[in-house]
Formats: sequence, structure tokens, C-alpha cells
Amino acid sequence: MFCPKCGTEINEGEKICSSCGVNIEEYGKVENNNVTPTANIHATGVNTTQTVANPIKIVYWGLAAIVLIMCFIGAHSIVGGGNEIMEIQSVGGRTLEEAYYQELGKVYSGIAMAIRGLGIFAAAILVKLGMDD
Repeated sequence: MFCPKCGTEINEGEKICSSCGVNIEEYGKVENNNVTPTANIHATGVNTTQTVANPIKIVYWGLAAIVLIMCFIGAHSIVGGGNEIMEIQSVGGRTLEEAYYQELGKVYSGIAMAIRGLGIFAAAILVKLGMDD
């Protein structure tokens, strides 16, 4: 008989692997609504472990993708509005208002960069939470 976790040969009737310390009777059972890996030990003693995808991870990764996409779309819209404001020109030539609008467009570009950064940060947190489950 072989250990379902590490593949070490163990004697019949032993409940704990002497190599890795796993409880052989409990290994591979569903615990806390998470599926733990189950192992397939071949006659050669090679452990070919297969893991089952956790649906919670898929949800977190999906949310991360949605947050990231929404932040980039929002930032793109803000930059577009900022560019339109920067293009405002007065009829009389270079005025204080034109300088104000050009600087305001730069502020919008900065806000858009901040939103992109927050989107990346939020997506990274969601991915991390998904990996912890």
C-alpha cells in the first residue's frame, strides 16, 4: 500500500504515513466545503495528484477581471472628457480660460491614472482572496 499524499510505501493497517504524517483515512475527504487533492498511486508508486477547481476561486478571478475592465473603461472616458476640455479655445486668442482648461485636462488625466491604479489594486486583492480559499 502507498501513501495517497507522498507515495511512500506503508504497511497495511497503518493510519498515519511515517514520511509525511498524513492521516491516510482522512486524506482526500471534503473538509470545510473545499475539495482537497486526491491522489492516484500507480503500481510504480508514483503519485499523480489531481486537484479539483474551487468554484470560489473562479468567482474571485471573474470579479477581478470585471473590476479591472470597468476601471479601465471609466478611466478611458475620463481621459476622453479631459481631452475635449483641453481643446476648448476662445475666439479672442490665448486667454486665462484656455490655460485653465488645459490644466483641467491634465487633472482629468491624473484622475484616470489613479482610477487605473485602484482598479489594478482591487483586482490584485480579489485574486489574492481567491487564491487563499
